[in-house]
Amino acid sequence: MTTAVLAVTPGPCSLVIAVSIAAGMVRGNLTLLQATAITDRWGTQHYGRLSALLSAPAMTASALAPFAAAALASILGGYPELFGVLAGLAAASAIVATATSVRGRE
Repeated sequence: MTTAVLAVTPGPCSLVIAVSIAAGMVRGNLTLLQATAITDRWGTQHYGRLSALLSAPAMTASALAPFAAAALASILGGYPELFGVLAGLAAASAIVATATSVRGRE
């Protein structure tokens, strides 16, 4: 949701900063959620390996994000359009995620 709000917030600067802070808070909470998601889904055995497997794609995306964002923003016509596309992808991912099941809880 915060990504969608960033897509439609042209200003003022203080509002953009507030939305950016909210987006950072959400990302911080998701970091905490990821730590519990592993044990909730797969238990505590092999936590380190499973944590690495789960976080590797996200860390790779984080490393490539500044370059990719700049490249895509120029193709899409600007950062508001980029954030709109990202919000749409996040919504689609959330829909797909709801179709997954947790082993043993089906």
